[in-house]
Amino acid sequence: MGTAAGLRALVTAAPGGLRTLRGALTTWVQRDLVAAAHARRPPLAPGSPPGDDGPEVLASWYVVVAPPDRWRVVGRGHLAVSDGERSWVGTSTLVTERPPTRASIHDGGVVGTCIHPAALLEGLLLGEPGEDEVEGRPCWVVDARPADPAAARGGPQALLHRDLAGVEHRLWFDRATGILLRHEGYADGRVCSWLALTDLVVDAPVDVAEFRPPPGAVVRSHHELLRDHLAGMGIDPDTVDLDDPVQVRAALRQGA
Repeated sequence: MGTAAGLRALVTAAPGGLRTLRGALTTWVQRDLVAAAHARRPPLAPGSPPGDDGPEVLASWYVVVAPPDRWRVVGRGHLAVSDGERSWVGTSTLVTERPPTRASIHDGGVVGTCIHPAALLEGLLLGEPGEDEVEGRPCWVVDARPADPAAARGGPQALLHRDLAGVEHRLWFDRATGILLRHEGYADGRVCSWLALTDLVVDAPVDVAEFRPPPGAVVRSHHELLRDHLAGMGIDPDTVDLDDPVQVRAALRQGA
């Protein structure tokens, strides 16, 4: 049996000595239960199929990670990838190259939360961790609830609501690296969401091509995409400094 303090130290240091990870990331959300618990519908996780407004949302991605800043996330009609210096988002045939500031693994979606889960524990009261096993890997499993339910909509709890929906939580952390392997969220005593990393291959060599856009994909710059978007809103992009976020936001508000 571990301790809550020991678990926090492990998770704070995640992903520890992890060199590479390949596998499947699957999430499930029961919207009605979550909406009833939080009085709002949770946003879809990054990469979830657009236009799916059903009561249940199931989404799955192929993920490859080489900490600290190389990753690939592939879902239905969606691709996000980073080589550590640049990142791209789009489809298998068309991607947009994003600014270097968007090369954080958290821009790849929920996988960032799994690899760097420390923020999830802020504002949570943890029970005593128990030993368990996920995908053949020894882990700590712990129950958690908000330390201050009244503040549950801001800060770290907002991250929980966005990526790991629920009022109360059960979390499984890898004992070797501290990464999040599984999560279950509960509302009104029922499971309202879950997340799981499966089919894991850990610390195996990964081809550098995994961290590049697909061969043959058309690559557009962020500026090209922004220029097209502004033009479509009836704004002359030549009148806007596309490197100035203040001007870009003002132009977008004007177009809206």
